[in-house]
Amino acid sequence: MEGSAVALVKLKHQDDHIPYWCIDVPQDVQDFIKSNSALNPAQLWDEILKDNPTPAFSQKAVYHIWHNLTSHKWKHHMDEVQSVHMLIEEASHQANDLDPLYIVQSIHVHEEDGCIGITLAPPGLLKLWKDRICEISLDSTFNTNASNFEVFVLLGEVYGSGCPLGYLILHSNDGDPGAKERFISDFLKHFKQKWQLEPIVALTDKNFSEINAVQAVFPDAKYQLCFWHCLRAIKTCLSVLRRIERPSYSSELRT
Repeated sequence: MEGSAVALVKLKHQDDHIPYWCIDVPQDVQDFIKSNSALNPAQLWDEILKDNPTPAFSQKAVYHIWHNLTSHKWKHHMDEVQSVHMLIEEASHQANDLDPLYIVQSIHVHEEDGCIGITLAPPGLLKLWKDRICEISLDSTFNTNASNFEVFVLLGEVYGSGCPLGYLILHSNDGDPGAKERFISDFLKHFKQKWQLEPIVALTDKNFSEINAVQAVFPDAKYQLCFWHCLRAIKTCLSVLRRIERPSYSSELRT
């Protein structure tokens, strides 16, 4: 409007909206998930597709419903670390109801500033196979969860197969450079001191914390790098067609 601070805006709706498409999980499917929650999400999805070949809802929606129904079985606390400790404690107290091979117990390790660690071992498997284990392997996985925890597993070779001896779930991003190595060493000492594990051969990947810890705890074992990691390192080097030349400086120029 002329001479006024007020503007008049007129909107005219010409194009129709795209028709709404319901992507909610139907009630009958929700009831099916509830009555078959013992199945894992992949199995549930396969069964659902038999009656709904082209569903409007997603597999992720099915997982979300299944997760809400079953999470109480393993989620004992809002804090994930506290929840895991409670779960391990519960499993160790149910020893009389479980097959001895499936019992797990926590391992006592010294605390390190800036580190959060969760440890467990199956005493039934260790008792059964510890005297036959001559080769061990310490391997780790990265980027497996949103909380940046690393998962270390100690395996023992039993008749050509890997037997799980212990697990270490570790968050060490806030610790000093040697904290991870000390934590892993403490973890390995449990198997040497309590179960008299004396391997002849020990393998790890190229993680220096693992290498140093294994060699410190099992100094008499022949140490080797994991064959798969060696092959990957060789393939990575051979895949580089041309190296960038690094500048070299004369000793005279340095002075």
